[in-house]
Amino acid sequence: MKRTKKLLAPRTLALITTAALTFGTVPVLTIPAHAAGISHLDEVRVALFIDSAKYKLIEPVTTLSSTGGMDISVRSTAGAAQQLWLTLQDSTIRMSLDQYSVMMLETTDFAAAKGLSTKLATMSADGYVLSRMKQGKTVFQVFYGSFPTMEAAESASAQALKDVTVAAFTKQAPPAVTGPLHLSAGTFASEAAALQQAAVYAGAGIQADLALQEDATGKPAYSVWIGNEASPAQLETVKQAAMRAVPAIPLQAANTKASYLIRKSDVTASANGTTPVPHFAAGAGQQKTLIHSKSEAITVKEKADRKYRGDMEISTYQNKLALVNEVPMESYLYGVLGAELGSGWPAEALKAQAVAARTFAIKQGNKYEIAQVTDTTLDQAYYGMQKEFAAGNQAVDATKDEVISDKSGLISPVFSSNSGGKTADPSEVWGNPVSYLRSVASPDQGAEKGKATWYRIQLTDGRLGYVSAEYLKDTGQKDKNGTPYYESTDQNVNVRLAPYVDNAANPSIGQLAAKERVLVIGQEKESNAYSWMRGPYTPSEMKSKLTAAGVQINGELTSLEISARGPSGRVTELKANGVVVKVPYPDALRTVLGGLPSTLFEIEGAGSYTGSTPQGADLAIVGGGSAETGTTSADSVYVLSGNQSQPTSLKKSDLTALGTNGLAKPTDSVGTPNTPSVTPTQGKQFVFRGTGYGHGLGMSQWGARGFAEQGYDYKKILQTYYAGVNITKE
Repeated sequence: MKRTKKLLAPRTLALITTAALTFGTVPVLTIPAHAAGISHLDEVRVALFIDSAKYKLIEPVTTLSSTGGMDISVRSTAGAAQQLWLTLQDSTIRMSLDQYSVMMLETTDFAAAKGLSTKLATMSADGYVLSRMKQGKTVFQVFYGSFPTMEAAESASAQALKDVTVAAFTKQAPPAVTGPLHLSAGTFASEAAALQQAAVYAGAGIQADLALQEDATGKPAYSVWIGNEASPAQLETVKQAAMRAVPAIPLQAANTKASYLIRKSDVTASANGTTPVPHFAAGAGQQKTLIHSKSEAITVKEKADRKYRGDMEISTYQNKLALVNEVPMESYLYGVLGAELGSGWPAEALKAQAVAARTFAIKQGNKYEIAQVTDTTLDQAYYGMQKEFAAGNQAVDATKDEVISDKSGLISPVFSSNSGGKTADPSEVWGNPVSYLRSVASPDQGAEKGKATWYRIQLTDGRLGYVSAEYLKDTGQKDKNGTPYYESTDQNVNVRLAPYVDNAANPSIGQLAAKERVLVIGQEKESNAYSWMRGPYTPSEMKSKLTAAGVQINGELTSLEISARGPSGRVTELKANGVVVKVPYPDALRTVLGGLPSTLFEIEGAGSYTGSTPQGADLAIVGGGSAETGTTSADSVYVLSGNQSQPTSLKKSDLTALGTNGLAKPTDSVGTPNTPSVTPTQGKQFVFRGTGYGHGLGMSQWGARGFAEQGYDYKKILQTYYAGVNITKE
């Protein structure tokens, strides 16, 4: 779900999240046993780019910036001491791995190079543009991707060439696979001497780069490396050409088993090709390259230009570039609170979040082998410095080293955005109990405070939808049933099937012209973290969602019913056409149903009646008929208004029916100001109405806010959500 105001919309957290469910990638929740013995963690390793079984986000190149310049250090193995290799005054550098790539184009025309690079950026592997001197001319080389093998690079090249635009750029010369095989033309006493020798080769048309590598004494020194080849045969061809051009310099295979950095000139982001930034290709073995900012933070362009405290480590993991932010625990928590909550939240709620987030990070252990956590809601949202706020930082500092534990040690304090008024029982999410988690009442209603009102309207063609009340005004006129006419206050006002803005999941079904009249048949709050609506979905749309999640439906979908609920009222079993929908764990029903905010919901079935009182409160049928067929079994039906606790009986003659085309048809009855005007949903459709956002286990962020506003301190908040725990120093 997309939101715009951080104060009113903290993100769903912990191991299962709505964001992840939207893409159907959520694993079964488990508590990591390998972290049970960890009680303290001074530094957190956050995976920003990684290719792992648990989380995947890959970039072939990363762009790092710091206003004060950067130090680059290298260590050959994870446990080795790092050694400073060079200090840069440059404010921006780019980093990649020295692997196989595809040189798609070499040209003196920067516009052509830029155009091809822009096109490749829309494709799966992405790329970059380097500039270099050859025989006195500047040439631009466009590279595509970074691959562990020559075969993978060739396959990616063939796939890219299927695009007619890419093929047009490369018609003069076929793409060439490059690789990590190099020749060394010697090591030099200074950078200037190495540059001078590299210029000799460049003048002869031979590709040469500066490489930084430790010498025999263990100190970093500059070498000149020739070629960037994918096979020994290619390397031999380059060797013969280089020896003919500069016969006085002996060449030997470069030592790529030891750590190294190759420095190149990157003009990918340049407007005209004349403002390069340093591009370092790092050895793709056990090498760990650390970037330390000379100022407060490092900006990562590929992470929406977010600024991060701490250092950045570039390494090779699963044959892909991995970028890990090494950051002190408290600095990490500053970023977590900034991403999760807002500056207007009560101090005690912020403290509760800080303690839970600290415990969560420690409990992960080396979940990703080279990192404890990612920066996503798969673990805990972490966006670096940009969303930090003073009150959040103070909450972290005030609870320094405090964690949550029970008699077995540290707990895994899962938490979510909003539990919908009652937290989940573990059986409703995982399908099994956990000693410190139980279902408790939670004051979550604050999430809908201040949310906009949306009117449910009937268009002149009979279709039903929702429009924000901001764009409608009462005309003072009513139809014969007493239903008011409103008119649009603006041009091109969007009408949506549900009361919230999401152009992907809830697109406009039409637009109102200025002063266009519509019937307002109900109203409700804009869907939010506490109360929400999804749909309506036709049977075919609902079947498609089920099929996409691996649920097979034979024939037309005629019914969808809740067949079991857990202790908190969450749905734990669902039947489609009378057959139980099989899922690996109960909370996976959210994925099956297309990414619902929570499993605390009701289903308004096809043909069920909804409507409104003259005061605008929605009605829902609660008895007297079938949600699947739309038929009633008596002369009256029972409806429940949004502000009623007991249903009201209405005669069928007071209802408005739908035709077979799904459009409203008035009955012979004439409404009065005291008689609700009721319309059924459009044809066979499914509407989901629920509360809560996230799995609902453990602490509810909005509930913590509610408890803090009631006077709870952070320890009482945590001990309310987690049973039998203590808050102690690490």
